[in-house]
Amino acid sequence: MKTFTLILLGLFTSAQTMVDSRPVSNGEELQFKLSYGWFTIGRGTFKISDENVIKDGKECIEINVAGRTAGLVGVFSKVDDKWGAVVDKNTFMPYYSYRDLSEGDQDLKEKSYFDYDSMRVRVESSSISKPTTRPIKYFDIEKDNVLDMMGGLMYARSVDFKSLEKGDTIRLDAFFDEKFYDFEMIYHGIEKVKTKVGKIYCFKIVPIMQKNNVFKGDNAVTFWISADANRLPLKVKANMNFGTAYCELTSYKNVKSGIDSQ
Repeated sequence: MKTFTLILLGLFTSAQTMVDSRPVSNGEELQFKLSYGWFTIGRGTFKISDENVIKDGKECIEINVAGRTAGLVGVFSKVDDKWGAVVDKNTFMPYYSYRDLSEGDQDLKEKSYFDYDSMRVRVESSSISKPTTRPIKYFDIEKDNVLDMMGGLMYARSVDFKSLEKGDTIRLDAFFDEKFYDFEMIYHGIEKVKTKVGKIYCFKIVPIMQKNNVFKGDNAVTFWISADANRLPLKVKANMNFGTAYCELTSYKNVKSGIDSQ
């Protein structure tokens, strides 16, 4: 399942650059399939709340993502993971995020609270499989515009890619898994891509991956965002040590522009 999480993180990208539009609408729902070769090994759902949430007097959206194993893979290693956040509707900065992970005999429940008055993140975590009391942890926010995974995905869909040229570097400051990250990715222009929802012109992005024992090669992960009003995360390709895996959008509804695709 760590494969599913890592590929989903391939969608988690953002930039300290100009914003072109706000393509996200309330009630949006996206369905994804994770595959390896001919086999479907997982499925995911991305949902945005029907109504806005008010935090510190600001309008926010609530985002919930679920991922689970599918097919024969689920027989050997059952995974049922959930992620979510409440983020500012305009800046996508997080106020609250959570992870509820169940992977085989391992589990984790984690809640992160972002306090912009004290500039700290409070993280509370627990585990059923390891019920010992875990201390509350605090992390100082030292940079402006630090995003979480959900806010990063929202920002990525709003970047003004048309102002970029091929080879430009996009940067992001983020907090995830009790760590702050400096992400960089390279913009590779527009190309027409065959996806599960049709042949669509897309913005192509390649993150700069730190060396690890999971991904293979310098350009291990590539993802595509639709070059239209909806900026849908359409496809992620990951070259991994055991082969190539894909995360692909299979259906969507309640998008900002156009009709549903089921």
